[in-house]
This record gives sequence, C-alpha cells and structure tokens, in this order.
Amino acid sequence: MLMKLIFVSLFLFLVQHIIKVVYLLGFHLHYYQHYPGECEQIKDMGLGSEDFHTFPDGLTFITSGFAIQNESVHKREYMVKHNMLGRIYLFDFNKNKAKVDELSIVGTNGGFNVKLFHPHGISGWLNKSGTKILFVVNHERLGVDYIEKFEFVPGKKQLKHIKRYRDDTMLLVNDVQATSDDSFYFTNFGTGHNPEIKLMQSLALLRWTTVVYFDGSYYRIVLDGMAMSNGIAMSNDGRYIYISNHDARELVVAKREANNDLIIKQVYPLYTFIDNIIVDMKTDHLYIGSHPIKYQLARHLDNPQVYRTPSQVLKLEMKDGNVTGTKELFYDDGDLISGSATAIVFNNKLLIGSVIDKTVICSFDIPE
Repeated sequence: MLMKLIFVSLFLFLVQHIIKVVYLLGFHLHYYQHYPGECEQIKDMGLGSEDFHTFPDGLTFITSGFAIQNESVHKREYMVKHNMLGRIYLFDFNKNKAKVDELSIVGTNGGFNVKLFHPHGISGWLNKSGTKILFVVNHERLGVDYIEKFEFVPGKKQLKHIKRYRDDTMLLVNDVQATSDDSFYFTNFGTGHNPEIKLMQSLALLRWTTVVYFDGSYYRIVLDGMAMSNGIAMSNDGRYIYISNHDARELVVAKREANNDLIIKQVYPLYTFIDNIIVDMKTDHLYIGSHPIKYQLARHLDNPQVYRTPSQVLKLEMKDGNVTGTKELFYDDGDLISGSATAIVFNNKLLIGSVIDKTVICSFDIPE
C-alpha cells in the first residue's frame, strides 16, 4: 500500500511538472504586433547583435557572432552560410543613418586569438583618462569561456586587446557588468557546455546557476540558486544590480554591499523570458530584450534557417531600486527581427539587437 502511494505521488508530481513546462513553453500564447514608430533593419551588418553597451556620448558597441560549443548542425550550417564570425560593431546614435562600422581587433595578450572569438555579453567603463574600456564575454571555439578586456582606439576605429580573464567559476558565462577598469560581475547561464545537461537544467527548472564577482584579485560567487542567470546591469549610482532570471521569467534586483556582496531586494515577475538589461543613463529605467514564446525561441536557435521567433522590448520603470511599472515598447512576430536579445532608447531612437538575426532601429515617438 505504501509503495503504491509513493508511486502514485511520484506519477502525479511528474504529470504536474510536465503540464507546467508545457505551459511555460507558450504553445497557447498570442501577441499583437506594434512598433513605437517607423522601424528598419540596419544595413550592411552581419547577422547577430546579442548585446550592446552605449556610452553617454551615444557611441554603442555591439557584439556579434555568439556561439557556444556543441551547437546544432543546423545552426552551424546557418552561421557558415551567413559568414557569422566574431565581430564587434560600432553604432553612433548621433548620426541619422541606419549604419554601423565593424571595428578591427588587434592584440594577442594572454593567447587571445580573434579567429577563435565568439562574443556574447558586453559592458563598458570610462577610465580616469576618458578612455573607453570594454569587457566582453568570449566563448572560445575550444569550449572555454573568457572575459576579454579591450581599449577603444577611436581614430583607427579599432579595439586593442589588453587582457583576458579566466577562472574555474566561469562555467558558461552569459553577461558581464563592469564596476571599475579591472573588476566586474558576471553571470553563468549554465553549469558547463554540455548541451544535454543544459537542456535538463531548463526542462527541470533547476536553479543551478550563479552570479560571480571579480574584485581585481579574486573571484567569488555572490548569488546562487538562479534559474539561468542571463543579463546583468548596474544602476547609475552603483547601488543596485539587476539580473535576468531567465527560466523563472523574473527580474532580480539586488542591493550591492560595500564588499560587493549582493542582497536580494526585489524579485519581480515579468511572465516572459527576459534577456539582456540596459539602464537608461538619465532616468535609471531599464530596457530589456525578451523572448515571449519559449518553444519558438528554442526552434529558432536550433534551426534559424527555417524557424522565426517573436521579439519583444520591455521598459521597466524604477524608483529607489524597485520596479514600479512595466511597458511593452515593441513586439514583432519575427518577420522584422527574430529573437530580440537587447534594446536601448537613446536620442528618440530604439535600437534592438538579436541573438542570431537582424538588428533594427526605430524612431521612438511614444511619450515616456
């Protein structure tokens, strides 16, 4: 009798979990397309614009060529077909052109090889001399993750490689947030590059991922128990850290302590699979690229040549480190742009990046 009860309980638990996962995949969902103004795709740019960093002068650095080890055969063929290599582009919000420049990358410090470069998350820092410093997550082709440090050389439209960072806490790095010119937070969105384990982690809704801090000398985990920690950003005053808890469909707001530990202040449900976060430099509000229908995203990332997926941009209104309101600024069924990963509003323009698709610029005619 006891064994029968245990079996029935386990069976009901499994059924309940399967129903929950199917619900989260979004087979039942439908949205209505809307734009904030006239939108167009950026011309003369390769596919993929996974993350941005915009400086106060409007110069925006865009990562392209995201790939991790053990990608599907369909995705690898797609990347070869479209010549998707590791690149960083420069977009200038001060120019009225839907155009980018590809930056040349020089330097081989620490064994960095641009031919093995697959950038993902990015964060910038202005040092004391006003030089633009970039930290970029790199999924090197050998299956090892690094964070690369570059210096922007504006006269040559060039990125000079300065330093690379590597530690055993870098399991499957997604995004990075600079806190100085030699310290940063970063997120792990998996426990390694094994695709089967990563799939199990998502389907079982396991909270196995982490946020790590590097203080210039040592690495340490400052937040764990995350369900695929994804994008990370910091408030303009440096008091709060914002993290996309992707598989939980929520934003985590953490208070930053004097020793850079993180204390969770607010967990805000968004009911969509949020990706990268960008903080408005004037208002401290957040712009987030999101994936509203997960099963379509999964199909798209597996076979982007055949399947499209919706794109969504959210604006989160913030006050004293708390989310006080949410607006949807943009939704597209996937025809204009598939798989929106990041977005920012600057100079009355909305720039939207994708994981492995087009980049879009819109006029922003909605009162904020």
